[in-house]
Amino acid sequence: MKQFFSGLESLITVILVLAGISGVSYQAFREDGWVSQGFGKITDAFFSFPLIALGVTVALFFSYRAWRNTTNRGRGNKLFDLAVYVFMAAGTYFIARYVIKGEL
Repeated sequence: MKQFFSGLESLITVILVLAGISGVSYQAFREDGWVSQGFGKITDAFFSFPLIALGVTVALFFSYRAWRNTTNRGRGNKLFDLAVYVFMAAGTYFIARYVIKGEL
């Protein structure tokens, strides 16, 4: 019986994560989605305020390099657990939204 509930928990986790990834991908890449809106705002900012945009780009680059150098390799990562929980929450949201409103 314990094995059944463990398998059921794993199945629900996979379904919620897949629904979360699918929902986020759909919202991001659809017509007038998050990516097209964000890309438009970013390009406007780069052309309107080029020095600020250059400074932000350099800061993001060095922050990313510092983050990559401090991660533990070969061990379990809390960031991965957080990503799973975030996608599970997003999956719950998108499934509930589809059931209640009938829209994605």
